[in-house]
Amino acid sequence: MSYCINCGVELDEDLTSCPLCGFTIGELKISETSDPSEHYPSDIILLHKKETRRHIWELSGIISFSGIVVCTIVDLVIRKSLSWSLFADNSILGSWICLTLILLAFKKYFLIISGLLITILTMLFLFDLISPPVNWFYGIGLPVTIALFVAVSIIVLLWNVAQFRGFNILAIAFFVLSGFCIVSEVFIDKYISSTVDIRWSAIVAVSILPIALVLLFVHYRMKKGKRLDSYFHV
Repeated sequence: MSYCINCGVELDEDLTSCPLCGFTIGELKISETSDPSEHYPSDIILLHKKETRRHIWELSGIISFSGIVVCTIVDLVIRKSLSWSLFADNSILGSWICLTLILLAFKKYFLIISGLLITILTMLFLFDLISPPVNWFYGIGLPVTIALFVAVSIIVLLWNVAQFRGFNILAIAFFVLSGFCIVSEVFIDKYISSTVDIRWSAIVAVSILPIALVLLFVHYRMKKGKRLDSYFHV
């Protein structure tokens, strides 16, 4: 019995090319002495997922830069200057960079979160520069964005260290969300009126608290907290 030395698939004797990877016998130099135990289906699946992510990244790059060129040319033709296209180009480029981080740094959470934080802060700073005289970046954009990423980092950290990722993770996420809302209202109030008056964030926190407590009760007392990674197939 022959095996493809490129992907490890078992081959029939009359095949002239591998049915999985498509290479010909001459290219693969199919070996009858290859140990099929050296290749696992999971390895092949991971390889194809990696190739799929790379193809998505390449296609998204083509679409994104085409959109930037189109927006810039249309703005120059119609208005004879760069105006609204600056916002569109900044949004498209920033979104593509975020997608690049997610696709190419797959499951490297620290790299993804730090890269997304830098990218989004840069986008917001550029938006602030091209939309004078508002100057909202340092007052709202910077602190609220950092607070959001701190909240996300806490949830990701707890997800990684938790022995059982069930409804307890969702409950903690609700608690973190309520804290983020309160912090956001503090910075918004300071920017608008220089005084802090907690209102809507307190309502959100009070509304979220019972949901979080129910999830914790189901998880720990009723012991019915199903693993979220299996529930959502991640």
